[in-house]
Amino acid sequence: MSSSDTHLPSLTTEQAERLRELVRGYHARRGNSVTVSGDTVHSDRGTQALYNLAELCRRAEPGAWPGIVEHHFNALDAATRSAEAGAGAVAGPGAWAEDIRRSVYLRLVPDDAIPAEAASSFSYTRPVATGLLEALALDLPDSVRLLDDRDVGRAGLEELRSAGRANLVDEPVDYDLTRTDSRAVVHLVTGESMFVASKALVLDDVARSLIGRELPQDGALFTVPSRHFLVFHPLEDANAVGAINDLAAFGLGAHQDNPGPLSPRIYWWHKGAVTCLTEIDNATMSFSIVPPDELMVILRRLSA
Repeated sequence: MSSSDTHLPSLTTEQAERLRELVRGYHARRGNSVTVSGDTVHSDRGTQALYNLAELCRRAEPGAWPGIVEHHFNALDAATRSAEAGAGAVAGPGAWAEDIRRSVYLRLVPDDAIPAEAASSFSYTRPVATGLLEALALDLPDSVRLLDDRDVGRAGLEELRSAGRANLVDEPVDYDLTRTDSRAVVHLVTGESMFVASKALVLDDVARSLIGRELPQDGALFTVPSRHFLVFHPLEDANAVGAINDLAAFGLGAHQDNPGPLSPRIYWWHKGAVTCLTEIDNATMSFSIVPPDELMVILRRLSA
């Protein structure tokens, strides 16, 4: 029996590779230069996720896949052309920029999500911590597209970041909390939205909205294993060390088993800054947790 694809787990490895070949073929026939890898397709017009397309294909007969791929990208191309036309329409670029602001989100992506050959078109993105990159994404009806420098230049970077933050804060999610075997309380933020994990960028707002109080002065530990999961633990009691182990185990498992893998690492949010605690030895594929000295002082104090 074929195993699920790492990046598109709704499909088998063979099915996912066939889908990628169909996507490459669609763009090649139109003379578009693209890079298709994992669960994304990159072009000079932006980066698009393949997750929704994979779900559509999974529910259809194999013979229908070429038509589904063509319909999907034709719709995306039409939406992009409409937006670009709007920039020069009678209403002017201001109206186009307003449309973008209503649909733009801050988004966390893996720090290797943008291939080297396309990096020059995404110079506005900024690193968050090891493994994570902050970008701006446009939420379209059938897909999510990363904005490139050309898009950002039309509407203004700071305006888009401000709108993207506000939209991210307002994005609905599911919320629960649980006490683990180590007695640590962890907060689970999940949902179908493509921007659940991205809420780590506004973790202080998440805490106020979902648990009804500010994060403690010492901050919080969190993991974002896939785009549909944000799991965090406020640093406020003696269970913090146990929470590190709990988050490490959850992050690694959920990163391997869910669509849209983001990062298996653990992070520390502190006064708006994010620090990675996980070191990965790619040669041996081993993981270790290495807290900075400042966090070690906090952990000792809480344990005492």
